[in-house]
Amino acid sequence: MMPRRILFFVAVPACIAVLLASAWLLLDPQPQPSIFRWFAAVISVGFALLLLCSSIAVLWTGGQQEAELAHAARHDPVTGLGNRLQAVSRLEETLERSLQTGRAVGVVFCDLDDFKVVNDVYGHTVGDRLLAAIGARFADSVRPTDTVARYGGDEFVVVCPELRDATDVGLVADRLGIAMERPFVIGGHSLTARASIGFTVGYGTRNNAEELLTRADAEMYRVKMQL
Repeated sequence: MMPRRILFFVAVPACIAVLLASAWLLLDPQPQPSIFRWFAAVISVGFALLLLCSSIAVLWTGGQQEAELAHAARHDPVTGLGNRLQAVSRLEETLERSLQTGRAVGVVFCDLDDFKVVNDVYGHTVGDRLLAAIGARFADSVRPTDTVARYGGDEFVVVCPELRDATDVGLVADRLGIAMERPFVIGGHSLTARASIGFTVGYGTRNNAEELLTRADAEMYRVKMQL
């Protein structure tokens, strides 16, 4: 933000002032030496090009930085998936759409079992790579319209829009469980990961995002307690 503020509050007014002064020299009805007029013309063109190039460069760079910051605010750096903020935002949008369509909305909550052991035995680098591999498998296992997010730590959430009923979200949960059955090869190690998976379904007419996430989380813990 600071470079753009300098551009607009210092450079732009300065360039405009020079352009106005040059225009005055060029348009002044009183005779002026031709060297002054040529000098004013060159200065005008030079400052106009400088102003144009500087504005484009700074605005382009600033726009890229803002886009990168916006992306980072909603995505997990380890897995590349959406984060908690993205999951909640997506769920809220899906519930709003459910108000219009009347279709069900599903939430699947996954918690990796004994994941701390992986970090303790193999280190956090292997643990992070395992999280990324699990997230990639989850993303490959759901529908294109579903949103997989790393909710925090070793927890993942899947938001499932446009469902018929709880049976559909149950099928999504089953696919996630199947995705965990094959071992993960990370850094030369064959790692087996397990997850406790809970899910729930709701509608925009009577449920909100926090309620559905809480219900799915509670169902996940119910499943975990049965292990």
